[in-house]
Amino acid sequence: MIVILLGLVLSAAGLSKLWSRFSLAGVSCQRLLSEQRVFPGEYIELRLRLVNRKLLPLPWIQMDDEIPLKLSSDIPLASGNKPGFGFLSKGAALLWYTGVSWKQRLNCNRRGYYPLGPITVTSGDIFGFYPRSMTMSLVDHVIVYPKVFPIAHLGIPSLYPIGETNAERRIFEDPTRVIGVRDYSPHDSRRRIHWKATARHQNLQVKVFEPTTALKVALFLAVDSFNARHSEVHSEEEFELGISAAASIANYLTERRSAAGLFVNSRLADSGQPVTLSPGSTAGQLVEILEALAKVTPLPSGAFEEFLQAERASLPWGTTLVFILCRASPSLTDLLVDLKESGHKLLVLQVGAADGSEVESGISWHHIREPGDFMKVVAGEAK
Repeated sequence: MIVILLGLVLSAAGLSKLWSRFSLAGVSCQRLLSEQRVFPGEYIELRLRLVNRKLLPLPWIQMDDEIPLKLSSDIPLASGNKPGFGFLSKGAALLWYTGVSWKQRLNCNRRGYYPLGPITVTSGDIFGFYPRSMTMSLVDHVIVYPKVFPIAHLGIPSLYPIGETNAERRIFEDPTRVIGVRDYSPHDSRRRIHWKATARHQNLQVKVFEPTTALKVALFLAVDSFNARHSEVHSEEEFELGISAAASIANYLTERRSAAGLFVNSRLADSGQPVTLSPGSTAGQLVEILEALAKVTPLPSGAFEEFLQAERASLPWGTTLVFILCRASPSLTDLLVDLKESGHKLLVLQVGAADGSEVESGISWHHIREPGDFMKVVAGEAK
């Protein structure tokens, strides 16, 4: 009996080890996301699937997907291998040539650039004596754009007399936009005569053009100016408000077919490099700006003054500069004054309470204390 029992134990141990050795062979996993780019307040449906493509059944198998905690605040997770991450664990039993799927909802409430993965699959023998794990480098990325506030009117100064934006005063007219006709006067050019209207009215008629102004705006976000606050929680709120201000202005400009660019002295979450997007008005410019703002981190790539000086020479002539900052240092205020005196059009949006760093040299300087103040500030109702 002892020999028989010993033989059964050794046979079970050998069978278990052999079962464990082939348990993960032919096993495949997949992660599917309903969306990879969303705005705050939206959600993503995460689908995980495991398939056993062999004759050997699996009495148990576990799938661990490492996901950011900020996307799973209402999901119970085990501790992950990286700070700020946790394991989303799912388990099942699989027969031969069968699969199983799970669905999980991820709430995207905070702006950011979030990697998902890798995935670890663990299985083994029926007794659990010899578990075996396999890590699959399935990495996806979720981009949560910053909040975008609606803007009814934004008084950004421009140096270009002709372009896509309607001007408030009739100083320059765009010859490509005809809005009507009027009677001819001696000082009108013959090129402006509308011959069809003249024949219809039996009197010389000239074209009336729409007055417009071209906008070419470079948005500068000073990341290191937000790190000067002593309150860490309050500074994070101000930082997100500053990023939303940049996103809202970029959205406002692109809707009006104006050129918008973005420059941020931040170490991006994916590349660690600063943002340098030259002003443009193409269809994908807004998407690039929003994606760059989603990847912005509070870690500066260097002093903003040095960053501004380096990018200043590459800006096209006539570019309007919009600065978004939290606290202006004396060296930065001196640099702003120098830019103003050299002929640049400037607009400064200071996030947070006033600290006495405003300059009184013709620079338009506004304060944004909370999202509710944004519309009032950009519309020129408050300073």
